[in-house]
Amino acid sequence: MSDGLSRVTALVLAGGLGTRLRDTVPHRQKVMAPVGGRPALTRVLDQLAGAGVRRTVLGVGYLADQVRDLLGTTYDGMALAYSEETEPLGTAGALRRALPLLEGDPVLVLNGDSFVEANLAAFLAWHRAHRARASILLARVADPARYGTVGTDPEGRVTAFREKDPGVPGAPAASGAADSWVNAGVYLLAREVLDGLPARTPLSLERDVFPGLVGAGLAACRGGGRFIDIGTPESYAEAQAFFASGPEVAEPGNGRPFVLLDRDGTLIEERHYLADPAGVVLLPGAVEGLRALQAEGFALVLATNQAGIGRGLFSEASLAAVHARLEALLAAEGIRLSGIFYCPHHPDAGCGCRKPATGLAEQAAAALGPGAAPVAVLGDKRSDVELARALHVPAVLVTTGYGAAELEAGVRPDYVVDSLEEAAAILAPLRRGERIGR
Repeated sequence: MSDGLSRVTALVLAGGLGTRLRDTVPHRQKVMAPVGGRPALTRVLDQLAGAGVRRTVLGVGYLADQVRDLLGTTYDGMALAYSEETEPLGTAGALRRALPLLEGDPVLVLNGDSFVEANLAAFLAWHRAHRARASILLARVADPARYGTVGTDPEGRVTAFREKDPGVPGAPAASGAADSWVNAGVYLLAREVLDGLPARTPLSLERDVFPGLVGAGLAACRGGGRFIDIGTPESYAEAQAFFASGPEVAEPGNGRPFVLLDRDGTLIEERHYLADPAGVVLLPGAVEGLRALQAEGFALVLATNQAGIGRGLFSEASLAAVHARLEALLAAEGIRLSGIFYCPHHPDAGCGCRKPATGLAEQAAAALGPGAAPVAVLGDKRSDVELARALHVPAVLVTTGYGAAELEAGVRPDYVVDSLEEAAAILAPLRRGERIGR
């Protein structure tokens, strides 16, 4: 089970007038401008479908029929609905108009004319762990002049929100300033925030809503990677090269081989039914090993049995907080997980996702996109070794956690290591297309 995106409705804002782009792409809705041979909006939809979102609402307006006629009511297995405004309402106004179509809490909101590489499941976990009313995904850019800059404290609370507005005091720094964290146009908003928006009133999230939430539940996550928008002729030209040189889907690991990693006793210290983020402690060699695997081009996927949920010992929200803490520790070391998948069921439930069943690996492969496949399983338990056997990939047993006891009990993996750093050295040849000896 992934961390909840299947139960989140996404709203993609796709109704802007696009006046600055009309000479470059005439007679076309801005989000339908071709980027790398296909409409820019489809890049965002690919990202959502790949992340496990099952239902998306498209906020349309100007040239709405172009969007509706091309996409219809489904996209790559994801249901599509449309909320059409008859007059420009701004980003918040369009969101309020779409409210009857938006299910779940929170709601994921994205701009249809921009794209940021991001792990959306990790963003959702971060939002929940911080108990935010609204969260903004941030990306780092060299020239912040065209974007809204966001200031945060060490806990991720927003201390200043300055939307792009050249010539107005407090606007973002001029071109040539140092790298800045900017608003990447991806948000998670609690329903209470949406319910508080006035109906049929032109409003901007960036100018009218977010500034009022500073100090009142507005948070910002520094989780975005490469970022591009197509709002100007210059940035539209840059977008062609952006998608020519990078992955088509933002979820890290799309199309790449991935390593399945156990959590407790493998990546972090073993804790009995860990439910407190303060108990997350990385094992020696974990950072070095993950960094080496990442440098080799492997996607890193966490697959963990969490029967404590099925036993009623802790909630999925508590688990999300633990995972948010883990990802924060890894992010500080320059490491990003491509996905976190967990089985919440009781061991007697007979589900298909509890390791050594292959359900979590199958979910990961589906989420990471076409061509993604596991190449090894790293863990400290018999179930990890048996999972590797079922997937027909090498089983690497780490002697931390329960690993040493499992060896004494007769478990026979393909490789035995004392840390993830040692495991990375063994697996490195796989990424180069070489066989690894036993």
